Amino acid sequence: MSLAAENLGLSAGMTLAEARAVAPTLETFPTDEQADASALDRLARWCDRYSPMVAIDGTDGLLLDITGCGHLFGGEHALVSDLSKRLKRSGISAQIAVAGTVGTASALARYAPGQIIAQKKTKAETEAALIAALAALPVKALRLHDSSILTLHRLGLKRIGDLLALPRPALARRFRGMPSKDIIDLLTRLDQALGRKPEPITPLLPLPLWRLRHPFIEPVLHLAAVEAVLPSLVKDLMHSLQEAEVGVRRLTLSAFRVDGSVQNIRVGTNHPSRDAEHLARLFTEKLPALTCGFGFDLLMLSVTESERLPPAQIATVREVEAEATAKVLDRLSTRLGAGAVMQLKHRHSHIPERAQSYVPAYSGPLGWQTHPGRLAMRPNRLLMRPEAMDVISEVPEGAPRQFRWRRVEHRVSKAEGPERIADEWWLATGPDSPERLTRDYYRIEVDDGARFWVFRRGLYAVPGVRSAETVNNPLNAQNPCWFMHGFFA
Repeated sequence: MSLAAENLGLSAGMTLAEARAVAPTLETFPTDEQADASALDRLARWCDRYSPMVAIDGTDGLLLDITGCGHLFGGEHALVSDLSKRLKRSGISAQIAVAGTVGTASALARYAPGQIIAQKKTKAETEAALIAALAALPVKALRLHDSSILTLHRLGLKRIGDLLALPRPALARRFRGMPSKDIIDLLTRLDQALGRKPEPITPLLPLPLWRLRHPFIEPVLHLAAVEAVLPSLVKDLMHSLQEAEVGVRRLTLSAFRVDGSVQNIRVGTNHPSRDAEHLARLFTEKLPALTCGFGFDLLMLSVTESERLPPAQIATVREVEAEATAKVLDRLSTRLGAGAVMQLKHRHSHIPERAQSYVPAYSGPLGWQTHPGRLAMRPNRLLMRPEAMDVISEVPEGAPRQFRWRRVEHRVSKAEGPERIADEWWLATGPDSPERLTRDYYRIEVDDGARFWVFRRGLYAVPGVRSAETVNNPLNAQNPCWFMHGFFA
């Protein structure tokens, strides 16, 4: 409810007829719930400047866990004052309260704003302060269902203090007419408001691992000022990471504008890094994406992903070359986009074309590594998809003698194999899917010296002979086909 509406004598919950009776000239418009939710989401992201743990509370509220954040602004009172002034300058009417529990803070913000309930020395003193703050508030401040609120009013319990004055056993007995879930909800809300039961906050954004802030005394209107501050900000953050023996993998630079909007720049690295100069250079590549508007008043640098990076001794030539290559890949990925620079990543599959996939260059470690001695020889080049070919071969099991591939005839002079690869039975493939067929791979050499990697999908059926492969998978005995899959040097 806005101040202008209150001045007209309107209140939340009025019907349209009641509101027009109070203010006959009132103009009405349909609500846009999606636009309201989007605006609240943008405001929540802007409040990230005060706390990394921000959550949306219903359709009209925000929860900020400011534990340990007050000293950055000169105390909790100074934080609330700064937040109120910035919201007012942006034309946003807000009611703010601070308390040690979510339930009490939510109740005070909606029904007795402006209060700050400080944490006391003992748990008993803290609970007493919360009880004193809640006693005069209406029972609907406990975020109960409408049916529960109506029942409480009928029983003459209109204030939270009326509920707190009753002994706990008497409180449960008095509400025997209420559904059990409503009784449990009432008792839970009371316990949460007084800190007897925890009420976790689910943050809107993932919590950063490390974060540094750089406020500006006056809003900066040029990117040159941001570029000048950025190296020192990155350097200070890397100093903290060095003490923790951690290297950064993902960094986010958040630029807060005075108009209440937030712009983010994200960079990543191929390997964990604490090279401040290199990381600052990556951000410089993306700084033109920022638009100053009426100016930035705060920069915030956050580490969203990191890996252990202990101090290293003097690097070998190979390590220096690997680091230089990683830096080049980082710069190319930052300049051209994450999808422009790719690397092969190992996957948990023994099917050759599924054993690796393309991922962005800074997506992380390559994954599992198989000991070289445990795999047979693999071709230097593997086709993205096996290509069908016509083959003359020995039956039931034998290497190709002659084949046609891409309209060219080849005669096989040497062959080695087979290497049998069974289907991945744990995948949810259909009973008639070709993916369930057994593969027999052969390394072959043709008359002109070229060497290929080919396979037969399925097995030839021999009359009167039943092999274990055909018994376990009858599809193996149906129309075997040959495919070209790779090339050896």
